[in-house]
Amino acid sequence: MLKNLREDTRRLRAIKTKPFPFYVLESLLFENGYQAVVLYRIAHWFKSRRIPFVGPFVARLSLFLNSVDIAPGARIGPGLFISHGIGLVIGNGVRIGRNGTLLHQVTIGAPTGRRLDQMPTLGDNVFVGAGSRLIGQIEIGDDVFIGVNCVVTEDIPTSTKVTTTAGLALEAAGGAESIGTLGNRP
Repeated sequence: MLKNLREDTRRLRAIKTKPFPFYVLESLLFENGYQAVVLYRIAHWFKSRRIPFVGPFVARLSLFLNSVDIAPGARIGPGLFISHGIGLVIGNGVRIGRNGTLLHQVTIGAPTGRRLDQMPTLGDNVFVGAGSRLIGQIEIGDDVFIGVNCVVTEDIPTSTKVTTTAGLALEAAGGAESIGTLGNRP
């Protein structure tokens, strides 16, 4: 838990411009995204040690304080950054790699209920824009950028940019060429 929190804080420090330790103190007191990350790490620690009730209680506390709902059973790598996390939902069984960035109103989970076998897996260095939904048993590769208000229900390859312009246009890294679209299927 502490190793992941150190990486989360390192990532926060790279984004914030205030001197240490003020950015950490300010973030703990006033930024719901960082508070949610810290509370998730605590909830996950208790859940992974099979200590009953404490993990779900801490997760509920995060929902109450921050309007961020991260299931303690989600497996999230170090370096998580949540910006303006209000309305963020991450389901039980979701896997997110290192250095994930999530904005507000993002939902990552199963299409129906609590089916752990239908949860998304996100790679390293994935950015998910505000209002996006990642639903179902999908694989999101490393270094993927998912823009604002995208609904993703299919696998996304590594180094891909997904936007809502003209459906969901998939673009190779560097904008080299379009590799297809999602959504308008026969």
